[in-house]
Amino acid sequence: MTETTEPQLLPAEKKAAWLIAAAMAAVIVPSTVLHHFFPEVMKVPSMAGVPYSSPGWALALDLIPIAVGAACFYHARRTLGWYKAMMFLGGSFFFTGLAENVWIYLGKHPQLLAAMSGEFSSVPGTYYFTRGFFWWGDMPATICLAWFFIAYSCVYIQDILLPRTGIWARAAVGGLMAMSLDLWLDPVQVHPAWQSWRWVTNETIKVFSIPLTNFAAWFLMILLFAVAFDKLPRLVERRGVAGGTGLFFLLLLGFKLAILASFVAYGIPAMKYVSPPVNLTLWGI
Repeated sequence: MTETTEPQLLPAEKKAAWLIAAAMAAVIVPSTVLHHFFPEVMKVPSMAGVPYSSPGWALALDLIPIAVGAACFYHARRTLGWYKAMMFLGGSFFFTGLAENVWIYLGKHPQLLAAMSGEFSSVPGTYYFTRGFFWWGDMPATICLAWFFIAYSCVYIQDILLPRTGIWARAAVGGLMAMSLDLWLDPVQVHPAWQSWRWVTNETIKVFSIPLTNFAAWFLMILLFAVAFDKLPRLVERRGVAGGTGLFFLLLLGFKLAILASFVAYGIPAMKYVSPPVNLTLWGI
């Protein structure tokens, strides 16, 4: 990620980039309409007591990550070219969105989590988001956009800091940077004065009152995404733009399924054997 001039865009790359943009629009537009005009379809939870949750405030607040995301995308386009910038954005969007939506859906239907774990009486819900103007399923679309610019920044910095190091070591540094940011960001986001989302899980190990899996997810997702993105040029070289693009997204899907499976495997013994619950805090946070 160190090019200084925008690479030339091939016709196949342009087509792939526009297909990704169309796919993003195809999930955002109907989700946003359903969320605001047909909330019973989405089972939108009550926003009672959530500050700044009116549509006007939600739109105004959405404009902030949109502006930051646009600035990062501009940098990515000038640095990586239109195709790779769209692959980073689209990969971030679907990599994050699928994970969030799956966990929220399982939280709405705890019997599915129970069936996966075999513990019908102790499986909790998960969490749900509160405010947002643009939506993808059960999550604000700007959450995906925020993940994009955090991931892009961490991957860009890791490549500058460790240009001669292997991708797994560089990706681990990027994952640690993102997790460190999230360690102080999430407790602020869920504070009663802000309430960007609400936890409804009884996960037994927490850090700063946030479930441990949340921070583990940030580290693993940034690490694995950086590894997948590093492989993209070789995938395109071997399989062409269409084949390389498809394999890139399949690789992300495989990484996502592995993360979800590992969290289920962690949650079963943790909920059984960690009692009373542990909350690692500083100054009561």
